[in-house]
Amino acid sequence: AAAAAAAGGVWMQEGLEREKKAKKGGAAVVERPKAEPKQMSKEEIANEPMWRLLIHNDDVHTWDYVIYAIVSVVKTVTRKKAHRITTTVHTMGSATVTITWKQQAKKYCMELQKWGLTSSIAPESDGDKGPGGGGDGGGGGGA
Repeated sequence: AAAAAAAGGVWMQEGLEREKKAKKGGAAVVERPKAEPKQMSKEEIANEPMWRLLIHNDDVHTWDYVIYAIVSVVKTVTRKKAHRITTTVHTMGSATVTITWKQQAKKYCMELQKWGLTSSIAPESDGDKGPGGGGDGGGGGGA
């Protein structure tokens, strides 16, 4: 058997036969292939409902930190707008940072949470607009 093992071919064959016998009558486990992330067309994105990225007051972070976090995560928000957002969230409890499609809103939300800020997303079509949900897309910080 040692000579056969050194040769390689017979040992492998014996191993395969044992494997076949051991698996006979048993259930086979087949891994499901991982799904590719669905790429949406421009038309699908255009028809997708918009979502609000909300930030909530936490009384922990400084104004400068919140402003810096907002402009670092949401590149379309200027420092001036981030200051308005932070002021709104400080007085109202929460505010809208931006309105975008759902996947982007989720990404922004997770990034703000990595910065330690309390954030969430909500459908833009809520109607009530909630605290800080004004029409300019500006809204909160955690000051």
